[in-house]
Amino acid sequence: MGRFEAILGPAGIVLVCVLLLGGLIRLVVGGPRRRRKAETASLDREFEEEDSEGKATLPTDYLDFATLLDRMVLPLAQAHPGWERLDGAYGVPGRPIAWFDWNGTRYALGGETHMRAMLQTWDWMQQHPGVDPLVVQHTRSGAGRLTLRPEIGWKDAKAVRIETG
Repeated sequence: MGRFEAILGPAGIVLVCVLLLGGLIRLVVGGPRRRRKAETASLDREFEEEDSEGKATLPTDYLDFATLLDRMVLPLAQAHPGWERLDGAYGVPGRPIAWFDWNGTRYALGGETHMRAMLQTWDWMQQHPGVDPLVVQHTRSGAGRLTLRPEIGWKDAKAVRIETG
C-alpha cells in the first residue's frame, strides 16, 4: 500500500479529519500564543507611549524608591487591580519599567515584580517611617543584590526584580 492509498483509506481519512478539526478549533478559539501576544501588545502601548518623533520613551526616573511607589506603583494598582505583575503580562520576561536612586546608585524595577510585594512594602513603609525598605542581599559570588527588607514579610525573592542600571 502506497502513501497516497494510506491517506485515502479509512484510518487516513479519520486522521486528516482530526487534524483539520484541531486546526479549526485553534483558529476559532485562539491559542495561548495569540492571547499572550495580544496581552503583550496592549502592555507595550501602555508602557511605551510614543513621543512626537515616533520613538518609544524610556522608563521614568524617580528620585528614590518611596517616590516610585507613591507615583507609579500605587496609581498603577488602582488602575489595574487584577494585575499580578507590575507590567500586567503573564509568562513573558519583564523589562525595566522605572528607575530610582538608592545610595548613589541607579536601579531599575523590573516589570515582572509582583504588585502585591510593592503594595506590602508601601504599607510597611507607612508603619515604619524613615526606615529604608531595601537591603543588599549577598550572593554566592560575593556581589550583592538589592531586595526587600526581611521584616516586610515578603518571602518570594524572585517576585521582586531590582537591578542596577
